[in-house]
Amino acid sequence: MRTFEAGRDVTIPVNLTYNGQPAVPDSGTAVLSVSAPSGDVLLTEDLTTGPTDVVIVVTIPAVHNQITTSFSRRVVRITAERGGIPFDAVTMYRLTPQILYTVTPKDVRGFLGVNEGELPDEDVDLAGAYLNLEFEIGRDTLTAALTSGEEAELRANDAVLYSTVLDLIPSLANRVAQEETDGALSFKRNARKDFAELKKSAEDRLSAALAIINPVVDPGYAILITTTDADPITG
Repeated sequence: MRTFEAGRDVTIPVNLTYNGQPAVPDSGTAVLSVSAPSGDVLLTEDLTTGPTDVVIVVTIPAVHNQITTSFSRRVVRITAERGGIPFDAVTMYRLTPQILYTVTPKDVRGFLGVNEGELPDEDVDLAGAYLNLEFEIGRDTLTAALTSGEEAELRANDAVLYSTVLDLIPSLANRVAQEETDGALSFKRNARKDFAELKKSAEDRLSAALAIINPVVDPGYAILITTTDADPITG
């Protein structure tokens, strides 16, 4: 789900489909509505569409994107008619307070070793991973780390990165292409049956990051710990 900072205008495309196929609305029939999670309608607006419009970009004003919780969502619905038959198209987006992490989908792809075609930005839910960390270690703790200007800030961004990675690893086998061809250009990957090593690396790095920003949290797997043994001669 796409995520935006609360309290700002949100511009989002809505794909119009009918029976799974792109659908151009009959002239004068398209209506936009935006609802809160409770179902309360926050905005309705008649839309003007052209003879080839199968994607409509709508802007929801900031006044309808205010939140008082850790996150919220908005349901964007366009109802219309095609050949006189009613249909609707629905999409959603998530709202969060100010986004403090600096991790990007590109960073996630870099760690996983995949390209944008295999893992597009919209499939990289950094905000979802951030929220899960916030609920796990506390908003104040995570916010303090992400704004510290110290090592904790780096480790907190690492935590967001590796939490996102762990959410994506189960789908990698179906995402990653073993061979791609583009005209005369082609490449092949070595066959990979599973991603256990990659998962273990992400878990270790996440546990190391959590040990810095909040040592009392148990991530559910072994935390990476380094020790310095006593010198066998000097004690």
